[in-house]
Amino acid sequence: MTTYTVPRVQGTYADTLMALGLGRLLKTLNSQGEVRLHLVADQDAFMLEISQPAVVEAGAAAQLYDYIKTEKDKTSLASAFDYEREKERRQQFFKWRESNKKTPMTEVPESIFPRPDYSLYSSLVDMLKPMDTSGYATAHRELASERFGEHVQIALDAFDGDGSPLNKAEAGLKTRLKGNKTNEVSVVQVFNPMTGKGMNASKPNSIGMNQEKAPLILEALKYTGWFVGAVAVTPRGSKDLKVLVVQPADIELETLRQVMTQFRQEFMGGGAIQVDILAALTLTETLLKHDEHKTLKRGRPKDLLSGFQTAYFQNLGSAKGVTNISFIALPSWVWLDGENTDGQRKTWLAVLEEHRRVIRNLDESHSEERNLLEQYRDFLSGQDVHAFLDFLSDYGPHALRLADRGKFALWMTTDNLGRVLENMEHAERNNITSIIGNAGFQSVAGAIRRATRSALYAKKLQNDRTYDIHYGLAQELKRSAVTKAKFMAALSDFVAEYMNENLRAADRGKRGRAAVTTEDLLGVGTLLDNNDPQLVAMLLIAYGYAKEPKEETGESEPPTDDTSTESNQEEQA
Repeated sequence: MTTYTVPRVQGTYADTLMALGLGRLLKTLNSQGEVRLHLVADQDAFMLEISQPAVVEAGAAAQLYDYIKTEKDKTSLASAFDYEREKERRQQFFKWRESNKKTPMTEVPESIFPRPDYSLYSSLVDMLKPMDTSGYATAHRELASERFGEHVQIALDAFDGDGSPLNKAEAGLKTRLKGNKTNEVSVVQVFNPMTGKGMNASKPNSIGMNQEKAPLILEALKYTGWFVGAVAVTPRGSKDLKVLVVQPADIELETLRQVMTQFRQEFMGGGAIQVDILAALTLTETLLKHDEHKTLKRGRPKDLLSGFQTAYFQNLGSAKGVTNISFIALPSWVWLDGENTDGQRKTWLAVLEEHRRVIRNLDESHSEERNLLEQYRDFLSGQDVHAFLDFLSDYGPHALRLADRGKFALWMTTDNLGRVLENMEHAERNNITSIIGNAGFQSVAGAIRRATRSALYAKKLQNDRTYDIHYGLAQELKRSAVTKAKFMAALSDFVAEYMNENLRAADRGKRGRAAVTTEDLLGVGTLLDNNDPQLVAMLLIAYGYAKEPKEETGESEPPTDDTSTESNQEEQA
């Protein structure tokens, strides 16, 4: 095995793009060899292993990435990506969909079906104006020349070891290419989110508007990695750009490429916060589907791809500037234990689909729903059970209010909640499994459910007003959870009222509902003695407002859009 090291110098997706681009280069040099990428945390670097040595043949030239031909570009390069033609093709697709809304996607004419990776090209056309004179185009022409081998050898030497690749590459340029300025290009922010025009040094002695220069081959590797692992998204309702770059943990390059191709076909965008969440959930689903009967028999999808490094480029009128750099992790609670793997895959795909549909049904232009999305993103990023319970305890009452106003409401299901909570890293320490398995807990959670969502749907669907709808119950239970005594008092008040309603209904000969017994209250009291009262309260609210798997409510499904993400994003723009 031959090993190359790409240190994470910038700490942004620029390093990841370079590693992905180097992997693509190694595969180009040796098409028979397998390239594997590892993220080595203690070295803060990507390690690339290739089964056979990379050899640069004399006179070689290669197309590592596509040349993008725009309207004013007169290039005759046959393999160029014709941006204007693809743009027209997408416009035809949207016109066709407008006139054929009920036609299945399988019947869309192939001649107008848009490329799922179109936004990777369109975002570069927007960010690299003018495209034909940009470093992107310059590097493409240079690597297609007889000097390809010299550039590539510099890259191989730079990453063959643990030194700084930038210093090594610059030294290589001076000795091999004699500092010819045609062998360096301007660093642009879309590939290097921490770098832009103006001040780029930590202690500058002058500030100007010139762009920083970098060796051509190093930037060309980032251009190459862009098409391997990047996703470019226009958040709904904006002219901004969000870039997400997948971060390898331990995966073979060809597998990563296939996964990302499938991901781009299935990923559906949304608002700025939704994009982060949906990207993580969809990539996890894609790994589970793609890896069926292959390598992932035990462990987590995030052991293959750990998540997405992101940068948000806000539209400033004449340009776009970076306003946020972050990382969104894949869920660590999706886990295969090696037994009945096929069944576990189906179970986790159902859980992920439920979460994805709930998130898509939220509108972040509304402050309440934006807060819910932020809570869920905090949970996903930190893999924190308390953040998840914060989300659930607010989401249940929100769904109840939606349903009360006659709007479509999606509910979490109790079975899927249990699967997530029991697989959280700290579930055993927090004793969650024993709490939710307690008979008293389940009885009280059932009473909360019958006094909220069940009572509401009985009224809405059957005009049955036998039992009151306890609208503010979740808020009251949360407020009282500061101490065991206060929470138990609030819970007892609810149970007393619940049982009084049962008695009144029985007196009128109305339908009955399950009672809460003294043993049930004693069971909850024991849980409060042995656990944090806030944890018990949040779990009760989460389960109380969740839907039982076989519960019939007569809820209808919202309309779905079966077009790809990039199609949706272009339509929004």
